Amino acid sequence: MQFIVWLGVILLVLLYTMQSLFTKLYTDRYPGKADMASSILTVVSGITVAVVTFFCFELCQFTFNGWCILIGVLNAVALYGYNYFIVKASQSGPYSILMMFSLAGGIIIPIVASLVMGWDEAWNTTFRVIVNVVCIAAIISAVYLVSNRPDDRGAKQGITLGFILSCLGLAICNGVYGIFLTLQQQTAAAGGEGNRGEMVITTFIAAAVISFVIGLVKEKGRQFFKCFKQTKGSALFLALTSVVFALAINLIVIIIPYFDTTILYTIDNSSVLIMSVLISWIFFKEKLTRMNVIGIVIMCAALVSMNLLPAIINL
Repeated sequence: MQFIVWLGVILLVLLYTMQSLFTKLYTDRYPGKADMASSILTVVSGITVAVVTFFCFELCQFTFNGWCILIGVLNAVALYGYNYFIVKASQSGPYSILMMFSLAGGIIIPIVASLVMGWDEAWNTTFRVIVNVVCIAAIISAVYLVSNRPDDRGAKQGITLGFILSCLGLAICNGVYGIFLTLQQQTAAAGGEGNRGEMVITTFIAAAVISFVIGLVKEKGRQFFKCFKQTKGSALFLALTSVVFALAINLIVIIIPYFDTTILYTIDNSSVLIMSVLISWIFFKEKLTRMNVIGIVIMCAALVSMNLLPAIINL
């Protein structure tokens, strides 16, 4: 069973990496206003995730559960906040620093919540605590090295208070999103594992609605509908990233009950970043600096240590 779960984690990393790649290709080809690309993506991907989950994973069933729906709506707000803050941060400061905040929030906040709620067994010995703390600190530090690029457009703008606040908002939203995914499955009143599909559907339908309403307000009604117009290229990658995202989010809610969140969120966030950088190097011919390579080596070493050292010591 453990082997199957690890295969699921590998597939999850590949899916999220593909989503990151397709999102970049979509935004590069989006024919409308640049600041509307993420809003359109949130609406289309939200509907796609809900439809794929309903027909492919829930077998056309949807059992109303008030607590599950409430958690899903709150998670949708976190998802929208993540999209909002990552755009604001990317426009006002270095990409490497915003990624460091995002990954730190995505790892640390769910871990703290899991420890407080007693969900995680990965910290049950002093040795494991030391290993996890050292490895997580190394990974978060390595994020700066991995994502620091010569063409970082925000680097010359310096670090402002607005940028730091946007990064904090990004970290909090990324972490809260992970908490809600775990919370629903750990809460009997919310249906536990039996209502994971309901959680996904509610989250992404709510996120699509929020994004649609805000888009209508920003673009003053009818103008917003014109933003949905796509070229053949942008439409293709919009569809691909939406379908891949639907598969990824359903896979992660299936894996969560079988994995310590310490390991799962750290592997997921870190590996996707490494894979994205390597894809940019291979397919987009973006140069890797010495700092990038050192960061990747540190991150890989920390991931291996976090997963293997406790098991080796226990042998």
